[in-house]
Order: sequence, then structure tokens, then C-alpha cells
Amino acid sequence: MIRRWAAVGLAATLMAGAAQAQISRDSSAPIDITADESEVINSQCVTIWRGDAEALQENNRLRAKVIKVYANPRSGAGENGQARCGDTNRLEAEGPVYYVTPNQTVRGDRAVYTAAEDTVVVTGDVIVVQGKNVARGSRLTLNNKTGEAKMELSVSGRNKPGRVRGVFYPDSKPASGAR
Repeated sequence: MIRRWAAVGLAATLMAGAAQAQISRDSSAPIDITADESEVINSQCVTIWRGDAEALQENNRLRAKVIKVYANPRSGAGENGQARCGDTNRLEAEGPVYYVTPNQTVRGDRAVYTAAEDTVVVTGDVIVVQGKNVARGSRLTLNNKTGEAKMELSVSGRNKPGRVRGVFYPDSKPASGAR
């Protein structure tokens, strides 16, 4: 079972003052995955979905060229001496990667969800969009346990191009008495 890949939706925490994401965190919801092909490698407890892979869970959508789902190996042998695989421990999406919810879109070149840490790391040209608000960087780390998010770049310094950037629009409600 893919557990909480919806955590990427927590990127909304980067949107200072923006509405909180309305993401379903029901990891028991069914997951519908489609791709041009699927390969199961039991010896490595991995299933690879290649070719415009798309995973849907409730109202959340993950799209990438390749989605790899890794499971924990279990002790002992299964039928015909094959390896036994347990719960999902990691999901890797190679892109471009798009994670789309009803309220926001996260784009990157690669995303890795790690179940043990309950974190999602999106790397590459990372763009988080919620409404008109936009945040950009090269590495987005989301902690699903704490709800904390961190956007980073390998570049630092005031005049360096490519720094972490966010553009946020305050509520556009007119102030009372405004003309």
C-alpha cells in the first residue's frame, strides 16, 4: 500500500498566510495506478510503473514518467521460493513529477517518499503553486509528522541567481472605506 504520498500537499506550509491545504490523509483509500507498462521484481520487492505513470488516491494525483514502489522484504520464502514482500517503505517518482491536489500543484524533477520518516523530498526545479501564490527552489523537504516544510537551493548570497523565491498575494478583500 502506498502510504501518505499525499504528504506532498503539505507544501502549502510554504505559502505564508495562504489557506491550509485540504488534503485527504486517508492512507487506506484505494490507489489507482496506470502506466504504459508495469514490472514486478519480487527479488527486490519493487514494482516499477513506466510510461506516463499516474497514481490517483481520492482527489490527489501523482504523475511522473516512472513511479517505483518499494516494499519491505519479509523473512522466509513465499510460493515457489520467491521473496516475500510486506508494506511499502519507499516510493520514488522520476519526472518531471507533478503532484496535484484540488488546491495546489507541486512540480519537480524527482520525488521520494520515505515511510519510516514520513517525509517527502522533491528535488530539481521545484515549484509549488497554490492559487496565485508561488514558491520556487531546488529541494523541498516535507515532514508529514510535524507538518514542517523546508525549501532549499544550492545557491546562497544576495546577488546570486536562482535563490529560493516566493511570491505571495495577500487577500484581495477591499479595506473598509477604500476607494
